Amino acid sequence: MRYGASVAVLVLAAWVLGVGAGFLGALTLGDDRVVHQTPSVRSVERIAPTVALPMVSPTAGREPTPLPTPTTVLASIARIRIPAIGVDASVVVKGLDAARRMVAPDSPEEVAWYDFTALPGQGSNIVLAGHVDFVGVGPAVFWDLWRLRVGDVVELELADGSVARYRVAGLETVEEVRAPVERIVGPTPEERLTLITCAGNYNPATGRYDQRLIVTAVPIGRLGSTRG
Repeated sequence: MRYGASVAVLVLAAWVLGVGAGFLGALTLGDDRVVHQTPSVRSVERIAPTVALPMVSPTAGREPTPLPTPTTVLASIARIRIPAIGVDASVVVKGLDAARRMVAPDSPEEVAWYDFTALPGQGSNIVLAGHVDFVGVGPAVFWDLWRLRVGDVVELELADGSVARYRVAGLETVEEVRAPVERIVGPTPEERLTLITCAGNYNPATGRYDQRLIVTAVPIGRLGSTRG
């Protein structure tokens, strides 16, 4: 588990997910070439405030406080389900590339969990991201993410068969060039689920979207194994 990556690394890494990938842009993702305007969520609705962490300069040398060592082995995330928008997708593990950029999922159907963020039960920020659209395919796994509403349920099925459940607490769109990266993907003092995809206008010249859609959710419980 590499959640102890420095905050400086996160700031350098993070907006690399959206090179026209229908994903995150400055957390920059792959390569979507569907030219369209995705809906913008202009107001932020929250049932609980998002924890805002102070921004840290990319040159800062400070290391964050490491997460407590778990007393039990944490299960990895196998699938994500969002019944309100019909998402039922496999989850793959991604990290940072050699340039410290967040690596995009390889296919339009997959969602990435980032290995410098928390797992369910670890009590911090769990970050997943997926494409909104994909070159040669069109709409991708998070195409309808903007349709979520406060109170909708997100389920993460873990490798041990248990299911961690979260309730959507807020949606917001941020400009790629001014995105508060650490607040979005950095550690949080309480467990939170963060979902990210691209939004706004696609620029075919740069292959990027100009906004990112951020969905935050809070834990509402855990179910036992779904396996018989």
